[in-house]
This record gives sequence, C-alpha cells and structure tokens, in this order.
Amino acid sequence: MLLMKKYILLIIALLIGTFLRMWQLSSVPNGLTWDEAAIGYNAYSLLKTGRDEHGTFMPLVFKSFGDYKPGAYIYLTVPSVAIFGLNEFAVRFPSALAGILAIFGIYLLTNELFSIIQTKKTNNSEPITNNFSTGSFTALALAISPWMVHFSHGAWEVNVFTTLTIFALYYFLRFLKGKSALYPSLLLACLSLATYQAAKLLTPLVFLLFITLYWKEFWYWFTPYLKPKRLWSLFPFILFGLWIFFGSVFGSAGNRLTTLSIFNYKPGISAEAKAIDNQNPVILDLFHNQKELSSRLVLSRYLYHFSPEVLFYEGPIVSERGHLPGLGVLNPLEFIWLVLGFIWLVKRLSPGSHDTPDRSTALILGLLLIAPIPASLTLAEFSTVRALFMAVPLAIISGIGMYYYLEKMKSLISVIPGLTRNLYKFSIFLIFIFYFFISFYVFDVYFNHSQTVFATEFNYGYKQVVQIIKDHPAKKVVFTDVYGQPYIYYVFYTAYDPAIYQKTNDFISGGLDVGRVDRVGNVEFHQFGSSDMMTQPDTLFIGSEGNINNQFDIAGPNIDLFRQIETPDHHILFRVIKTKP
Repeated sequence: MLLMKKYILLIIALLIGTFLRMWQLSSVPNGLTWDEAAIGYNAYSLLKTGRDEHGTFMPLVFKSFGDYKPGAYIYLTVPSVAIFGLNEFAVRFPSALAGILAIFGIYLLTNELFSIIQTKKTNNSEPITNNFSTGSFTALALAISPWMVHFSHGAWEVNVFTTLTIFALYYFLRFLKGKSALYPSLLLACLSLATYQAAKLLTPLVFLLFITLYWKEFWYWFTPYLKPKRLWSLFPFILFGLWIFFGSVFGSAGNRLTTLSIFNYKPGISAEAKAIDNQNPVILDLFHNQKELSSRLVLSRYLYHFSPEVLFYEGPIVSERGHLPGLGVLNPLEFIWLVLGFIWLVKRLSPGSHDTPDRSTALILGLLLIAPIPASLTLAEFSTVRALFMAVPLAIISGIGMYYYLEKMKSLISVIPGLTRNLYKFSIFLIFIFYFFISFYVFDVYFNHSQTVFATEFNYGYKQVVQIIKDHPAKKVVFTDVYGQPYIYYVFYTAYDPAIYQKTNDFISGGLDVGRVDRVGNVEFHQFGSSDMMTQPDTLFIGSEGNINNQFDIAGPNIDLFRQIETPDHHILFRVIKTKP
C-alpha cells in the first residue's frame, strides 16, 4: 500500500500523458505534413523491398525530397506500418510512444539529479508525509505540457530525439555516480544523432555540460575505459557517431543544413552605417560588419525563445504548425510553477544549502540555456520545433515548483495556529484543480478548436483528393504542384508499389534545396490552365482556386465531374475537374 502511494502520482502522470498522446492521434492535426508522408512511404518501401523510395539499400540518411532525413525515425516506423498499415496513425505512433516514454524518463532523470527530500515532523502530533518525489511532479508537468503533447501528435523526429536524450543523460548521470556502465548512454547518444539534424550540435553540448560540471567524477569513472582492453569497446560508438555527424554535415546531405543556416545569410549593411564609412572607415569595420550583424541576428533569435509570447500566448509571427493555435507552447498557469521552481533552485545555490548539490541546479539551468542554440542558428526568427528540448528543463523547473508549493503549504501548518490537515489538503486541491481546469481549456482548444488552423498548416485535403483519384479512374491525372511535393501524398495514400516506383522514379534534383517528381504512372504533377482542361479528354485535373478559377464553366459540355475540397472554415484548397472521354 505504501509503495502504491509512493508511485501514485507517477502512475497518474503516465495515464494522463498516454491519453493525451494517443487520443485522436490519426486526426489531430487533421492533415499530414510532407515529411510525415515521406517518412511513412519510405518506411513502407523498406518494409516491402528493403530499400528507400530512391532504391538505396538500407540507408542511414534518406535522400527523400533531397533534404536528406536522418533515418532513425523511418526505421522506427517500419514495424508500426507493418502492424497498422500505411496510414496517419502508423506514421505518428513512434512519436506518441516516445512522448509517453519521455514522461517516465524525466521522472528517472529528475530523481537522479535530486535525492528525495524527507519531510520533517511539524509541531502537530501527527506528521504530514509526502510520498512523492520531485521526479513525480516533473513527470506530471511533462505529461500535460502542451508543447510535448503537440509534438507527440505528429511524426516529429525531434520528439524521439528528446526522449532518447533524456534517457542518455539519465544513464550518463548514473555513470558519473558509478551506478552504470558508459555504454547505454553512448548507444542512446549515437541513436539521437541518427534521429534529428540539430542533434549534431545539441547532443555534444549537453554532454559537455555534464562533463564540465562533473569533471572529477567523469575522469575517475572514465579512466578505466582508457585501458587497451576496454578502449576497443568504445570504437564502434565513436565511429558510428563520426559517420553520422560528418555524413550529415558534408556532401549532398549537408546542403540542407547549409541552406537553412543563419551564417549562409548575408544581411546588407544599412545606408546609415555606410555613411559612416566616409567619416571613419575603422568604425564601420569594427561595428558595422557582417559578423556583427550575424551575431545580432543569432542573439535576437536566441532570446526570443524565452519571450512570454512564445511560451505563454500567441505572438504575431508564431508558426501554427509549431504550437497550439491561439496559445503559446506552455500552459499559461505554468508561469506560477516556473517562478516557484526558479525560487527553489536559487535557494539551492545559496550558501549553506545542503539538500541538493549546487551542480544539479547549475545543470538544469545550463540545459535550459543550451536548448535554444540550434534553433537560433537558422534563418527562421525562432523555431519551437528545433527548440523542443527546452520543454525538458522547463518541465523539471515546473515540477520543482509544484513540489516547492506543497512544501511551503506544509510549513504553514507548523507556524499558523488553527490550520488543520483538511485545510492543508483543501488548499492543495484548490490550486491544482484550477491548474487542471486551465489545462482542460488548453487541450479543448487543441483537440476541438484547432482543426481550422491546422487544416492549412498540415496540408489538409490531399487525402480527400487522392480518394477522388481512386474513385474516378481516368486516362490521365494532372495534379497541381502549387503546394509542393504532391507526389508523396499520391504514393502514400494509394500505397503505391515501392518496387514499381523505384524503377520508374522520376525525381529531379532541386540543387541546394529539395527536388521534385513530375510523374508517377499516369499522374503528372505540374501547373495547368483552362486551355488544358478544354483540350484534354478523359483527364482528371486537380488544382487550386488559381488553376480552376470562378470564371471556368464547370457545367460545360466536356465536364464530367466537379468536386471542391475545403477547410473546416470553407477556405478552398482544391478543385477537381474530370473531362469526358
């Protein structure tokens, strides 16, 4: 019974977290991104042929659209597709499962960072016992984090990377304490490199932070691995990590990183700055150069990830795909727990504190400061995708804030006469019920009111269009490419035979960025106009409102079928015309 009480909060967190991550997984968001469809079809191709869509045998990095996706998530999707079929649920299931495992992982990591603080007896005759650890509250914070729930509802490689990194750091911390071998941590770190592009920078940084703060412990436990017999055991991990790192940075696979890098962008120097050149060229060289401008851009992007509008409410330029519509990435009331958590951490840094090692506090704050760095080095103003790892230290701080609140409430019983156990329990119930009420509102927005916004952001309509192609066979199909990469939705939703597709692959390289496919079987992917629809019989035309405008006569003598695909708020996405034979 006591054991059950000890883990009841963790069990609740896992149950709530599982429900939020699995509920309506295939329909929220209500469309698939290009990457999700590509991941699913490449997994399907591996399952059927052992090769990717381009015919490469068991690659570690997948060419896909020419953006060279790390392969770990695609391989994780293979068994999911084998069990559930080629559909949205199968593609998203590995991410949802990773999101659930992250709840347990952060529980383990936090408890390893902070030993359970024993509750002292109060002045009352009967002590109030706290059966929960800080890890339990951290698990709860992560379970109901809107940021983590949203990214568990899509085939986001960054979500799997986050979970792998949590467990890698947990085992590395145990290694530093002499409780575990180094190999589990190395294996998980290597897998993280094969999962997500930003891991090439973030994974080394977080491990470097651990090593710096725990240098003595690291050197003590690492020294035995330098002996010849054990040194050989590290080589496979080192070679694999280097292979993934350099394979993703250099050559064709590195083109995407180069294209998205902020350092590939050369901002112009303002006219005011150039005017200084006539008066003092030295000042221009020192303060108005490309390095200074790039540094300013990086710093502004970095700091913006900590802004209230990104974290707690919708800002003017927030990408809908990266958060809950109308909201930030966190529960608005989580601000309370974060403030209390920061107070708790600052107290642990104060002289004379012995409950928690100072290095654990520095480690949490260090993880929070490191997490947005990869996102700050891209052209985007900010990225809640690339900065997802921020959710981990934020959840730890929030969990600590919950724990700190309970501790302060208990201390009031000993100093304020008349406070009873029931009043203590009621005060705890009141604040938490209010927090969960706000959480209910947040997830009601996500599951019930976000579909209008998600429809355009997650490419709603492709599934419906492909169904029309299957229901109304034609001699030829002309499919607009105005939204980009329509071919991947066609092969995904038709479960197009990968063996046939590999032989007839019509991929055209796009140079530094993504390429395109112009034809799959009798389906062509390009723009068209009214003259095409008037002159090509027995053809199914799928276009945007621009391709098939309001002036086109949909009741003309050569028109056999007209359909229109709209978003939930009746915004036209596709129009479909079938001409008579």
